[in-house]
Amino acid sequence: MNQSDLNNIGQRIASAAMEFAPTHRPTALQVADAAAILHGMLQAVEIYGVTFAHFDSVADFPRLAIQLAQSRDESR
Repeated sequence: MNQSDLNNIGQRIASAAMEFAPTHRPTALQVADAAAILHGMLQAVEIYGVTFAHFDSVADFPRLAIQLAQSRDESR
């Protein structure tokens, strides 16, 4: 994973965060955690040749990563 990939993750997470209604918008910490979650997911599957394009063909993973961070916080 190179700097361009990391920049892409940051941009995708930021864009997804803005799609949430104001009352459900993630906190800055949730956005950072979501970026880390997505980065980790991509690193884990990189050995299988899976790319962002493959993720995109299945689901909106940037939004999913934010929802994971929000769900975690709600359960605390």
